[in-house]
Amino acid sequence: MPNVVFKNEILEKEFNIKGYVKVPFLSSEEIDYLKEMFFDTIEQSGGPKTSALVDFDTKDDISYDFTFIDKNIDYKQKVYDIITAKFQAKADEYLNNYTPIIANYIRKKEGGGEVPMHQNWAFVDEVKYTSVSIWVPLVDSNEENGTLQMVDGSHKRFGQLRGPMIPWELRNLKDEIISKHLTPMNVKAGEGVILDDSIVHYSNINKTPGLRLAIQLIMIPKESTSLHYHFDRDADANKVTVLETNVNFYTNFHPWLKPIGLKELRVLPYKEQIFSYEDFLSGLNKPRFDEVNKNTSLEKKNSIAPLFINEETQTAFDVNGYVKIPLLNTNEVEELKKYYLSLNHNHIGEYGFHVSLDNSNEDYINGIFNKLFDVLVPKLNPLLCDYKPFTASYVIKEAGLQNIVPPHQDWSFVDEEQFCSATVWIPLMDVNKNNGALGVIKGSQKLFNEPRTSPSPQSKSVLSDHLYTIFPYVDIIDMKAGEALIFNNRTIHASPPNISGKTRIGVGIGITQKNAQLLHYYQLPNSENAVNVYKVDEAFFKTYNNKRLSDLYSNNESLSQLELINTYKKSYPIYSNDEIINIISSIKGINYNTVLVKELSTLYQYNGDNLSKTNTTQYITTMQTNQTSTTEKPIEQSNTPHQEWVDPRTFFEKYSIPNIIREIKFRLGKK
Repeated sequence: MPNVVFKNEILEKEFNIKGYVKVPFLSSEEIDYLKEMFFDTIEQSGGPKTSALVDFDTKDDISYDFTFIDKNIDYKQKVYDIITAKFQAKADEYLNNYTPIIANYIRKKEGGGEVPMHQNWAFVDEVKYTSVSIWVPLVDSNEENGTLQMVDGSHKRFGQLRGPMIPWELRNLKDEIISKHLTPMNVKAGEGVILDDSIVHYSNINKTPGLRLAIQLIMIPKESTSLHYHFDRDADANKVTVLETNVNFYTNFHPWLKPIGLKELRVLPYKEQIFSYEDFLSGLNKPRFDEVNKNTSLEKKNSIAPLFINEETQTAFDVNGYVKIPLLNTNEVEELKKYYLSLNHNHIGEYGFHVSLDNSNEDYINGIFNKLFDVLVPKLNPLLCDYKPFTASYVIKEAGLQNIVPPHQDWSFVDEEQFCSATVWIPLMDVNKNNGALGVIKGSQKLFNEPRTSPSPQSKSVLSDHLYTIFPYVDIIDMKAGEALIFNNRTIHASPPNISGKTRIGVGIGITQKNAQLLHYYQLPNSENAVNVYKVDEAFFKTYNNKRLSDLYSNNESLSQLELINTYKKSYPIYSNDEIINIISSIKGINYNTVLVKELSTLYQYNGDNLSKTNTTQYITTMQTNQTSTTEKPIEQSNTPHQEWVDPRTFFEKYSIPNIIREIKFRLGKK
């Protein structure tokens, strides 16, 4: 990872996740002064340097006004002095030892000023350091007058080599990215947006009659070397030269001329690329280039402490997102099953699937925690290193079709940039696709990095609209009673319905590194996706199940009795079904599970149209009857046998993804 950017840890974390933060910056007096200085000095401007002046072939029109490309060097220096004099002290309050290199007034007149979607040039070695731009509008800034707009989380994922002459790999994707991925910075005059120079961003034309005036100050860590990446296609289209620069270089610099007299530090190999939209989506979910381990190509540096003692097991867990290992013997399996049967159950969920943490009885939950920890922790100790358990529950799936669990990721329990949480899931009977075995999408823990928030279903995730779209990519894992599936809580997992006629019993405990601080991410009601991050301990999970959190949300309540450590606005890309499939399919070795899709189609008797009212009523009545009998006798209780259905249509007519999605949603009453 590169240098620490912010003095404040909360700002640092938000910046690392999103690529920018918004902060208070200028006072009203400072705003007035900087406006006055702009109008006092603008007559000294020599106008922008353009590519036409040096006969450089470009079709880009410049409709915005940046001081940086002005012809008058004295004017550029004066603007630099004015801005840095007012900005440096405030920047020092936020930033960790940064120095300015470029200062701009940015002027947008009515009807003009569109700044094309881009990343700023690379000013430092971004594997080691982060350069930032401080962008402060001097008037209220919004989409009407051409505010800055960001692609959240796109920093250090594209264009590692960036300079004025280097073709940008996302240059053909303006329409797709602008229409689907931008977050506008609607800020008041004087508020600052501090952004990673590598983030993808854009600003539209000023549609208002007033002048939209803003300031940009580009800063680099004082310990870094200021760099310029120069590409000369005519000299060698496969190389980029890295030149050492200083602040004076940017005062005199012409973007379309080759720099003269600079120290050449190294020459890097270069291959021109043009990304497709699928490449862009995949790039958003791959490791950042400052996280890439040089010894393992595109894998993340293993900066997170391992969970497993055995290195091969840890590697399999890191690559696949899960491992399957033998854990309990027959006597231990029977002990846990017998304990479950001895309990007084009063909490069966309406969909035939529940966890014992749903129970409202504190003694009931504490008893299960103690029992599962007593049995499982001694078995895990020889396998895991420096870990702690923090949740424990029986995981029950009664027989019936309504207990299908769609693909999802579990809550975030820790700061996943520093730690990892996992679930140890153990069936107490042999499981397969017929009685609700667990299935995973191998490697999916690397795809979506956003913290997963509560409560469900109110707090949506990146997968919320695609739960059944990605079901065909789930691999169901057959397991023997007592085997353990240990999976990263970021790994997408699911389970098909239990059609065996008998209740499936499993147990699960949550684990993480011993020194990890447990967290809970709670989306605030009526707050435009604001999320509170609370510091919690193991006792939290015994008290706050999803039902209670959902009730709090419905009552417009926060978790005010807990220690609040951060608040941020949740933001994630909105994907179409095709886009989410492309992302999932980008995982090496992932295939469409034709067998699973065919069996789900048969189970839910999809016939191309919604079932007749008679059949639907009969189905619901049967399910209610089965659910009641299962509730009364949770073990060894047979359901009405599933009846086969003969369909004359071809396979591809019956088993398309849209058909499966539509029918399962219909069957669950969610159409």
